[in-house]
Amino acid sequence: MKFGTFHLMEQPFTKSEVQVYAEHIEQFKLADRLGFDSVWLTEHHFSSVPYVPDVDGEYCVCASPYAMACAVAMITENVRIATAVKILPLEHPLLTAEEVAMADILSGGRIDFGVGLGYRKYEFEGLRVPIEEKLERFNEALEIILGVWTTDEFTYEGKYWNVPRLSLVPRPIQKPHPPVWVATRLGTHEVIDYVAKHGYHMLSAWAPPDQLGQAHNLMREARASQGLDDLDFPFTCVRHVFVAESDAEAKRKGTDYVDYYMKSTAQFRPIGDHERGQMIFGGPETCIEKIQELNEIAGINNLICWMNFGGLPLDMVKASMNLFVEEVMPRCRELGAIRKAAE
Repeated sequence: MKFGTFHLMEQPFTKSEVQVYAEHIEQFKLADRLGFDSVWLTEHHFSSVPYVPDVDGEYCVCASPYAMACAVAMITENVRIATAVKILPLEHPLLTAEEVAMADILSGGRIDFGVGLGYRKYEFEGLRVPIEEKLERFNEALEIILGVWTTDEFTYEGKYWNVPRLSLVPRPIQKPHPPVWVATRLGTHEVIDYVAKHGYHMLSAWAPPDQLGQAHNLMREARASQGLDDLDFPFTCVRHVFVAESDAEAKRKGTDYVDYYMKSTAQFRPIGDHERGQMIFGGPETCIEKIQELNEIAGINNLICWMNFGGLPLDMVKASMNLFVEEVMPRCRELGAIRKAAE
């Protein structure tokens, strides 16, 4: 079982943007040093304050995940550097292709290309992209990006973008290209068939274990139909993670930060108490049980740990990361091996 850390880069108004970036830089270094497998970066644009006037902070202050990926590449040695996600409809795909290629080179081939549609209307409005076009733009963009990465002289004529005959420089050093991850909140037949057909991986978010388990079974079937019958394909989800010495200590220290996150997120998408229940939150044994449930019921073998949510102070994030690696991760890596052997 593999483990990564997720970095939204929320900015409570008690912290400056400079402080937020500096704290995450420390967390990237720590994740690499502690033995996490990956770090995951995201993308949002513009201030959310006009839309969430009762939340005391910005939802995200990372507008360029691949600029950040280049920074991460310079301060780490081992972690994969991934996006959850790069919003393809918002940018010309040739620019995205170039930025990912540069990050892949600077990282020594450690980039994972996580992509998504986007969902915040004001971001689309600010960049003058009609949100109702996002699916078609996503499909065109991904086709162009993979095309210029793998074709010496590439041309394309689409509905939204036309590419004259050209050769991209630089290109990624991973061949044929960095692994592609497609984000989805719920793994529908349509998304799963698309991912399996193209040999991509799927990123899931807040679905409970039984729904993730259904998606896992559908993915196995879809992969088998494509001649991909391996049992240990990456199956991934994101979860908030906060580890303390005990459940009571976790509740005492972390509840306010969970509340902050829930309140800010509810402004933009449906959210309920079930998400609070899905958080991996408590003492080490409770966290191990939550991860075991995800592994056994849902087949999750790659957990992206959101460990710095809600403006948690840096010292609390680092303590949680250390405790996770010391007490939780070793037991859970073992759980993954047991499940694989049983199959």
